[in-house]
Amino acid sequence: MFSWFRRRPAAVASGDWESILARNVWHYRFVPDEWRTRHGEVVARMVAERRWEGAGGLVLTDEMRVTVAGVAALMTLGYDDRYVYHDVPAIILYPGAFNARRQDGGWLDLLGGGGDSDVGSHRLGEAWRRGPIVLSWPDVIRSARRPGRGQNLVLHEFAHYVDGLNGDTDGIPMVTGAAARRWPAVVSREFDRLVAQARRGELTVLDQYGATNHAEFFAVSTECFFERPHEMRERHGELYGLMADFYRQDPSEWLPRLAPRRRVAQSMRAPMHVDVSGLGLNGADAAFAEGQALLSAGEFRAAAAALDRAIAADPNDAEALVLRAEARLGLGEFESARDDALAAIAIESDSVAAQVAAAEAFFELDDDTAADEHAAQARRLDAKEPAGWLYGGLVALNQERMREAKNLLKRAVALDPYDGDAHYWLATVCEKLGDSRSAARYYDRAELLAAAPDEADESEDSP
Repeated sequence: MFSWFRRRPAAVASGDWESILARNVWHYRFVPDEWRTRHGEVVARMVAERRWEGAGGLVLTDEMRVTVAGVAALMTLGYDDRYVYHDVPAIILYPGAFNARRQDGGWLDLLGGGGDSDVGSHRLGEAWRRGPIVLSWPDVIRSARRPGRGQNLVLHEFAHYVDGLNGDTDGIPMVTGAAARRWPAVVSREFDRLVAQARRGELTVLDQYGATNHAEFFAVSTECFFERPHEMRERHGELYGLMADFYRQDPSEWLPRLAPRRRVAQSMRAPMHVDVSGLGLNGADAAFAEGQALLSAGEFRAAAAALDRAIAADPNDAEALVLRAEARLGLGEFESARDDALAAIAIESDSVAAQVAAAEAFFELDDDTAADEHAAQARRLDAKEPAGWLYGGLVALNQERMREAKNLLKRAVALDPYDGDAHYWLATVCEKLGDSRSAARYYDRAELLAAAPDEADESEDSP
């Protein structure tokens, strides 16, 4: 497929780079041994040969370059040639979301940070044919480190680049022969299916942003292929087969099935309405009850809207603030979730749920110090709340405090034996400590919980 490969000598990534990859690219530890050298060579060449730029005041570091290259290299592992995205003119990183103004038919005028939303589009990434790949660094690192979400900014934008190599960014990459005849029919059918599911408000394996157009569908399919391959293969077998043929690899053979993290509500989902009239409630109480029901159903956007009304009627309702924080966590709106959690704590400092929401929000925002403080406070308030132990363990893992991380995560597993995340991260810690037998057991449990949570037997897990 990739006939434009070049062959050049390439240096293998250094030990420091390997530690960056292990820390920042969750896939890296699972890369098969026979592909390790290939992956390192692609990373080294991308860092050395591509043009890298910082924008919006961002000062580039090796960690940034290696992390982006480490994710992008995953897409090339099936090919014998060391493909390094030769025609990308530049990879530009911003310190956060950026604005892009449509000019002469394309998103060409990039404005660092903030800006007036009327003049452009607030974006986390951008890629177009013959243009640079532009990425928000915080969103790169957040999506690259977190398994199970099914979303990855680098994979998404590099997929757009690959899609456009045949001259059109139309959701059909450079394929020939039988594949070229199959792609349009399969993509059209799967795209229509995703659009229908999004309109009905169904939960889907593919990110419903892919229902925007065929180009976004290909980018979303690439994300899912490398992030949630087992589920994609089971629910979209024909599409998965096309992707496997195109990328010449099957990630379900080398990536574990992971318990998916909190699902983000999709933008195209039709609002769900809950009738609480039979409860005899009015005003803020009725809005609160509606928001609580919607949140339980996973309708995060609608839940947040209902809770907006409850909080507008009673700004000091700490419980409503906590629920809205949880809804916003579900939406991936971590800054807003943090603000709601802190507002709830200011009203009721002994709210365990508020402390947990704050710990999760700060953890997702990569503020380990604040996340650790709120997780510890949650444990002090209620030692039986598993999330306090989970987020404390994740912070300890981030900071390489492995023994402490193991103890905290074992407690989280004991308190909630059906939390696939806790099993996965405990397995990671055990592996780093050299306890491969325990690591294998916890990885197996995480995979089992992802496949069929009701079948999990909690008898193996003890503090």
